[in-house]
Amino acid sequence: MHVKTAADAQIRKNGCDIRELYPWDGVVVPPWNSTLCSIRPAESSTPHGHATDETFIFISGEGHVRVGTEERTITPGDVIYIPNGTDHIVTNTSDTEPLKFVSIYWLQPTA
Repeated sequence: MHVKTAADAQIRKNGCDIRELYPWDGVVVPPWNSTLCSIRPAESSTPHGHATDETFIFISGEGHVRVGTEERTITPGDVIYIPNGTDHIVTNTSDTEPLKFVSIYWLQPTA
């Protein structure tokens, strides 16, 4: 059994507090990477895009997401897909609670 705990190292990246989930040393490498992300109250992630496709699964908090030119309010249970190369930003609209989500990202296979 391999276990990662909440005490494992977190980093600050793109305006988020991030805990890397995969890849994970000593464990099989899946075809995707993932992080547990937290946006602090009344803050936003840094607008950015990447070469990977990405999915956010919101698990707690409230806020809104902008992907390209589209915006929407998000709540726990919402799932957002972000195509590679598309700028996106996540905003926590709570003044007191963090906005938490899982990010899963992967490169599309080349033909």
